[in-house]
Amino acid sequence: MAIIALFNNQSTLVYPLLGSSILFASPFCLGDRVEISSLIVLYTLYALMIYLVLTGGSHGTGPIWIFIVSPVTFFVRGFKRGIIDLIIFVICVTGAFYLSSYFKFYSGYSAYFPIRIIASFIIVALLSGFYEYFRQMYSHRLIELVQKNEYLATRDHLTNLPNRRYAMEELEQFEAQLQTGSIIIADVDNFKDINDQYGHSVGDEVLKHLADLFVAQLSENDMVARWGGEEFLFFLRHKNKQQATQFANDIHHALSQNRLDIIGVNQLAVTVSMGISKLTADVPIDKAMHKADELLYQAKKQGKNQTCV
Repeated sequence: MAIIALFNNQSTLVYPLLGSSILFASPFCLGDRVEISSLIVLYTLYALMIYLVLTGGSHGTGPIWIFIVSPVTFFVRGFKRGIIDLIIFVICVTGAFYLSSYFKFYSGYSAYFPIRIIASFIIVALLSGFYEYFRQMYSHRLIELVQKNEYLATRDHLTNLPNRRYAMEELEQFEAQLQTGSIIIADVDNFKDINDQYGHSVGDEVLKHLADLFVAQLSENDMVARWGGEEFLFFLRHKNKQQATQFANDIHHALSQNRLDIIGVNQLAVTVSMGISKLTADVPIDKAMHKADELLYQAKKQGKNQTCV
């Protein structure tokens, strides 16, 4: 547009358009500073539009370009801040029409032209505002739904513990960082007998009881997940076998002190058997899992309610 104005000998448009082009291009020099770049583009656009209103632009058509402002404003500033910016912009445009007439910058506007342009702009801005409002509302709902589904996809619905999928992702990430830790696989003793004698609803209460107790024993960096059925997996970051063994002993002690209250049963003593293995750069996940499983079944064979290392 600056080049066209140059060929048409419209010197009052050449320099503002050329300067605006340089300012529009300047954000590319700012790299990833998106917010600052966006504001430079937006407020340069405002300044250019007000200049076109003051001078009439090319053959008095300059004010028509202000209609591109509202969608750009809502895109850059969002709904609430966009409304504030547009109110200020309308006031500035109204003042520019008045100053253009008062100082004779451009005398080609009819008496009704500014009123009609501003009224039309307000209508377009309102429609753009409605669109932006509903777009933001549905975007927020979609983001919340995605986050909720992502959370549910990594949680066990009964115990609200992380599920096997989430636990494996955490273990693989930990392994990739070449760090050391311990894995404990725990299995509820005589769980089938509990289900057969008291019913599956009591079995579910047992699993929830264990989940709450396990979480209470964890430190901030550790994790427990429902591994499947009546099995649980503990992932103890940066803990050696001695520390993991102490943690397992704390679990046994906590279970002995916290029996499960069940209607018609009084208190039900629940115990677990556990196997501990180490996880290091030299011991991959699958090998550590296999070792913990072997030690778990060894604990079962040796009488249950114990930990093998």
